[in-house]
Amino acid sequence: MRLDRIRELCDYLVSLGATLSARGASELGCAVLAASRTVAGVPSTEFLGESRIVLRRIENEKTALTEDERVDLLDILRQLNEAFDRRKLQTHGEPHF
Repeated sequence: MRLDRIRELCDYLVSLGATLSARGASELGCAVLAASRTVAGVPSTEFLGESRIVLRRIENEKTALTEDERVDLLDILRQLNEAFDRRKLQTHGEPHF
């Protein structure tokens, strides 16, 4: 699942949070939804960081995700990691997908 915009990541988080909550993982679902809400109030770097933290948490816990959903989650985490790696190489600017 390739994301090209911050808004796409936000939409993914909202969908993932709803999925987790519907499958009984309400604590994780709430954490994901909380991360999605940070998009409006913080710089994009912080939003990407919050997103990466919560997705790592889901990756490390047993959840009700299907294999395809887990593949998507890992792909998005890879993209976030790449964005932060590129940011480290730059002297200014925000991480970009």
